[in-house]
Amino acid sequence: MNPRNKVWITLLSFVLVAVTIACSCSSVTDLFNQGSAEGMPGLAGKWRDNAENTVHTIEWTGSTYNVVSTINDDRGSYDVSEENWDGTTFTWAYYVAATDVTVTLQATSVSGNTMNLNWWSTNGNSGTDAFTREP
Repeated sequence: MNPRNKVWITLLSFVLVAVTIACSCSSVTDLFNQGSAEGMPGLAGKWRDNAENTVHTIEWTGSTYNVVSTINDDRGSYDVSEENWDGTTFTWAYYVAATDVTVTLQATSVSGNTMNLNWWSTNGNSGTDAFTREP
């Protein structure tokens, strides 16, 4: 076999092995998926908690979620003290100074214009809820 052909075959084999390894490693493929579709499709947007008259605005950065604002109709803005996207659920907490209570919300799914979530607060209350999408 021609030595030049051996070089090309060796190079092609190396590239094929490298591509196979790269495609099988999720951490490597995740690097190329940055900025892709939302982790929980539909979660980004404005969500109304009708029980508390509060609107939470959530954005997708391409790799995680952030709460842009949490605004109560009567009390104004609340400080968001925690945010965590674990790849399955998005959890955030906000502080209500008027009652000295921190409320934690955990979005578990989105179906159309409804966000399903768990919630708990430092005053011992907890439960499930469904927020509605704001226009």
